[in-house]
Order: sequence, then C-alpha cells, then structure tokens
Amino acid sequence: MDKCENTVVGVALREAERGAAKSGREANLERVLEYAQKEISSSSLKSLWQDAAEFRKNSNDLPRDVYERAKRRMEDALGLRGQAVEGHIVGHALMRGSEGGCLNVVRRLRKGQMELKCSVLVPRFLAFAMLKATELGNYEIVQELLRMSNSAHLAMVGFELANKVKDDGYPYTVVSLTKDWQTTVRHFKSFLPPATYVLYSDNLELRRSGSDQEPVHEVTRSCYQMYCLWRFMVVAGANGHSAVFQSFLKKREELIRSGGATRRNSMGYEHPKVAEVSKLRSKIDEEFLRYTMKMTAKLGRDMLLCETYRAMLGNALEDAKKGSDAAWQCTGRAQFGLWEIVMEAPVLLMEVEGSYQDADKKKLMRNYHYIKPIIPQIMKLNVQFKVIIDVQPNYIEMTVGVNHVRVTVDNQCWEESQTGHFPTRVSLAVTPVAQTLTSVTMTGSSTNTTYKVGVAENVRIGVQATLKAAPTAGISFQAGKSTISKVEGKPWRMEQLPAHNERGGSYTWTLQNLHGATFDRMSPMLQETKKSIWQFGKRIPVNPLLVLPFGTNGGVNFTGTEFEDTLSWRFSNDMENQDVQFNIEGQVHTTHITQDTFWETRVVPFEVKLEQKLEPCGDPAGADKKKKKKKK
Repeated sequence: MDKCENTVVGVALREAERGAAKSGREANLERVLEYAQKEISSSSLKSLWQDAAEFRKNSNDLPRDVYERAKRRMEDALGLRGQAVEGHIVGHALMRGSEGGCLNVVRRLRKGQMELKCSVLVPRFLAFAMLKATELGNYEIVQELLRMSNSAHLAMVGFELANKVKDDGYPYTVVSLTKDWQTTVRHFKSFLPPATYVLYSDNLELRRSGSDQEPVHEVTRSCYQMYCLWRFMVVAGANGHSAVFQSFLKKREELIRSGGATRRNSMGYEHPKVAEVSKLRSKIDEEFLRYTMKMTAKLGRDMLLCETYRAMLGNALEDAKKGSDAAWQCTGRAQFGLWEIVMEAPVLLMEVEGSYQDADKKKLMRNYHYIKPIIPQIMKLNVQFKVIIDVQPNYIEMTVGVNHVRVTVDNQCWEESQTGHFPTRVSLAVTPVAQTLTSVTMTGSSTNTTYKVGVAENVRIGVQATLKAAPTAGISFQAGKSTISKVEGKPWRMEQLPAHNERGGSYTWTLQNLHGATFDRMSPMLQETKKSIWQFGKRIPVNPLLVLPFGTNGGVNFTGTEFEDTLSWRFSNDMENQDVQFNIEGQVHTTHITQDTFWETRVVPFEVKLEQKLEPCGDPAGADKKKKKKKK
C-alpha cells in the first residue's frame, strides 16, 4: 500500500484489512466507502462515471427499477443494507484496494460489485483495478480478480480498456515504455470488431454491432478478451512482474483452447461472419505476440521473452498441465557403476554473466535483431562418470573418472556475421556427503590435449581498407586461397582442483586460443593476443565453425580417453554395502558473438545428489594401471 497508505482511504483500507484478517470475517467497508466517495466525486474524476446510464436523465438504456434492484443486492452483499452506495464508489474503492494489496477488502468489494450486473461501471472500474494491481505486481490480487471474473466480464473489461482507459489518466498507471511503444499498443485496438453494450435479462452484455447471431457475439467477445489479456500482459511484462505475466498468459491459452473447442462443436459448419471475426482475434494475438517479444527482448526480460516464445509455439499450457514450473531441470541417476547427469536449459533463462552493456551503461535496451537468434536456443548437458570401487582389508577405495562430458546448444545460427552460443567454460565438482578417511586424491592438475583445430587461411587486407574493432564481413578482409595450412593447437585446458575444503574434487575445462591464452569470455571482442582466431572482433569472414574447436553442431565432447584424470576417496570398512550420497554440482558458460558490438556470455549452474552403494564395482586393477602410468 505504498502509494495510498498516507491518504484517508489508505488508512481506512488498512484498518478494514487488518480487522478482517484478525476476526476471520468479511471486511467492514463502511469507512472505506465513505472516504472513497469523497475521492471519486472530485470534479477531475467525474468524467469517469457520469456517462453511465444510471446518471443520465430520461435514459432508456437502463430502466430505473432494474438498476435499483441491482443496487440493493450490491448493498446487501457489501453489508450496507439501507445505505445508498453507487457503482463508481465501490469501483474506486476496489481500485484503491487493489493498489494497496488488501486481499480481503478486494474480495468483498468484488463480490458486491458483481451484483450490479446492469451497469457499465462494473467492467470499467474492474479494468482500472486490474491495471493497478498488474502495474504493481500484486499477484494475489490479480489472481483473485481473475477468479471472480468470467469470460463475459473480461470481454467487457477489454472493451473499456480500448475505449475508456487513457494512458495518462486514471488510475495513473506507470508503464516502463516510451511513448512510441505505447502508441503501437494503442494501434492494436483498430483490429477489434465493432461492438456495443446490450441490456438483456437485467444483465449487461457485449455484442457485435449489427448482428443477431449468438455465435458472432461469442467470437466478438473472444476478440475483446484476447485484447484485454494482452493489454495486461504488456503492463506486467514492461514492469517485470513474471508471476502476474504468467497468470494472464495461462488465461490466454485457456481462451485459445475454448475457442477451438467451440468451433469443433459446431458440427463442421462455421458462420462466415464467425470465420471473419476469428481471423481478427488471431491477428490481435499475433500482433501482440510479436510486440511483446520485441518489448521483453529490449528491456532484458529474458524469462518473460522465453515464456512468450513458448506460448507462440503452444507449449506454455502443456508445461503448466505437467506441473513443470522450473526454469530448467537437471536430473541424475546412478546404476551399474555409471553416473549420468542430464540437463536442458533455454539459453534465454541462463543468467547473463557479462555483455556488451557492461562497458556502456547508457545501453539500457538491446536491439531485437541481436537477441532474436538466441530465443530458440537450448543448452544441453550430458555428463557420465565411471565409478570403480575396490574393497581392501583396511579401507574401501572409490575412484570416479570422466566417461564423457557433452555440451551442445540446439537451434544455433552459425554464419559470417555471428556465432551461435558456444561453450567457453565447463566445471564439475564431486563431493561425498558422508565422512571419508582421506581428503580427495587427484591424479593430475591439468591436461592439455592437442587437437587439429581446422583450416586457417591467409588474410589479405585491402589497400584502402581499415581494420576496425568490428568490421563488416567482406569490406575490410579478403581471404587468400593460395595458402592453406593445418594448425595444431590446444584449444581446451582441463584443470583438477580440490573443492569444499578438499573433501571434493573438480574438473574445469576452459577454452583457450592457439597461443595458450585463456578465452576472455567477459571481453571477447578485445582478446589480448592479436594474431589469434579468438580475436573475434577481427575474425576472417568465413563460417566460424571452420576455424573453431567445436563439432558441426557447435558443441564439445570431452571423453575419458582424452582426459584420464580421476578423483578418489577412502572410506571406512564399516561402510561396506551402505549407500553413500554424493553431491555433484557445476556450471556451464556459453558465449555469443557478432561482428557488430553485440556479445554476451551466460552461465547456468546445476546440482544433483546421487547415491552409490559401497560394494565392489568396476575394474580396480585397470584403475591402478592408469595411476602408475600417470606417475611415470
């Protein structure tokens, strides 16, 4: 209640909320509505409600007896029997309660408001309340308002958002967008079909203008529902409220499913007007999808960008049904002397470790065309450890070695102007949870295997060309075809280091250039070694995969044959045939680079716990031979 807590309405709301929470009964709204009436009756706010039919003399749109009956039902629901209360007063109190996060107050106000089914002020002030709750990220309030609003209510809220709500007016919602972006949002209402309010059986309904077909009215309402949900999602996304954004996104998925079910139940016949309006709804959805993806990309709301992309693919609702709320999942299993860890993570959901924005704090927004190729990319990790257990008379020795470590990024884009997200550092640490007789024993500190990196070509710079930090491919360079030489290099350096007070051990693979300098993932455009293929800012204009130490998919695969170093521990004989728990954790770092100024490095941590039974396993003799070979 930050913004209104010092006003008389704010104080009354706080007291009513506290009283309801303490007593367990519905909130007492008498003082709240008294002060809300004074606020909403000010001359500057009268235009919000004076156009309603109940305030127009000799209006045929709303019979007086219908309104009076509905108003009495509302007063009873609010616990104010005999006290005259109008719809705009209840609506303003609802907006203030939503602003302050007063759940009990909002629940009772909305319960009373729902009885005034004949008034346009109900959807109007419901729109104001939901806007304010969305802007402030009041998740519980948004959930409660959605729970107490059916699809017909949301359609009318959408109509009010399109026709009555102003960006710079009541309820004075603040959205972190420039005027140009807000103008684009306002333009989307031009796709809405014409509609009007009709009073039917004492209930206000939104119907398609000039039609008497109920299927046409229904699909028209669905257009306004879609518009309503996206307007709220834009506000939530711009202000970075993930939970609120996802609530509306799930509602959108439900709307799409219900629309499809309605068409399937129409026995194969679809009214031409229904088909026409359905296309409008699809257009509204598509335009808002594109807009929201660009908006969240520019503002750096990567989690929301990922959610929007998954919604575009139709995966959001399926994941929700499966109960998969985690950003990514990492699983592990241990059996038959083999440990396996598997993880998949959308690159967008990996934490940004460093980017081009670090050097220039003025770059608050990212250009969408830079982030667009990263949106579908999925980082995949597969780790296998081989386990050898040797039971001796005085102790049990357990040895863990790498079988393979595979890191790939699916859906990459490798071309002259940019690289896909490629791995630049991988770390793994293994630590026993149980007490050991010794600290970890490591067979080596580093391994640098020689690889054939690829083909290097002579680079000839044109006479009038200038070598800039980020040249355009084909302008500053020419690749000579006369000289081709194979390059021998050591692009990956592996180190073994103790972890967790030497109780555990770790493997770390780090990308380095041909001269042995570590790849600077925090400043990849300014590599220290000038004559190096890792100086990406001055890369020759060819497919990067031809000169980088990665597979055809841009990934890496470290095997136990290439990296033979192991970790080992000794346990007490008393623990034979007992299950021992091990903690396996690590990080994967990936980098994306363009020939422009844009670059970024992301990191994702993971951690799993595995249990291993201390019983003879593997080939201890083979392990001893490897150790002796290492010592020679």
